[in-house]
Amino acid sequence: MAAPSTQQRPALVAKELRIPFLLLLLCFAAWGTSANLTDVLVGVFRSIFTMTILESSLVQFAYYGAYFLLAIPAAMINQRFGFKAGLLTGLGLAAAGGFLFIPAAKTLTYALFLIALFTLASGLSILETSANPLVIAMGDESTSTRRLNLAQAFNPIGANLGVLMGAVLILPHLTPETAKSIMSEEETLAAQEADLGLVLGPYLGIAAALVIIWLLIAFRKLPLPPQEAAPAEGHGRFGRLWGNKLYRYGVGA
Repeated sequence: MAAPSTQQRPALVAKELRIPFLLLLLCFAAWGTSANLTDVLVGVFRSIFTMTILESSLVQFAYYGAYFLLAIPAAMINQRFGFKAGLLTGLGLAAAGGFLFIPAAKTLTYALFLIALFTLASGLSILETSANPLVIAMGDESTSTRRLNLAQAFNPIGANLGVLMGAVLILPHLTPETAKSIMSEEETLAAQEADLGLVLGPYLGIAAALVIIWLLIAFRKLPLPPQEAAPAEGHGRFGRLWGNKLYRYGVGA
């Protein structure tokens, strides 16, 4: 009869990195919350500003356009300055986008809301690009897939939270269209301010949470992902990819 193995299974997360790992889990939830809350804004802005479907769809264009534009710059930031710097840059930029909702709501300016959303999503794009490699590096290589799957499970949790925030904190409290039709110009303006104040609250909450996470991460030592611990020679991974003709064609397509 074979003797039972005394070898211990590697921990899912290195003991000294459990708190940073929990903070990264909150990051995964945060960008899920923001994305689904932003989807709610399409109908909200259409109601508040009395605009067309095309005009209100600029909300999603600004948000997801930032992801498209910032993906490669985010990778370059990580390669040049490190993944922790990328993480802090993403958190800071996303928090700034959340706080930009304050002047947007005060001035009742739709364009400022779009700028705020673009800034928020730009930060989250950098945050996503930085967080995934760090999660992989926070323990034994054999548990990296389980660790990443656990972290990514928090994204739909955050997404459901975003839907819940929109359904509970914003939509039920908007001024009804029937009430707007009989309002004076001054009353309509006051109703717009009140409705935009409802939008402001959740985004300020997200921004405040991101600032707290930024502070907690800034003073903690994080592991170096393999590609950062042993940087590639020459022009690095991005340079090698860009030197591949098929890769360039794929990006262009």
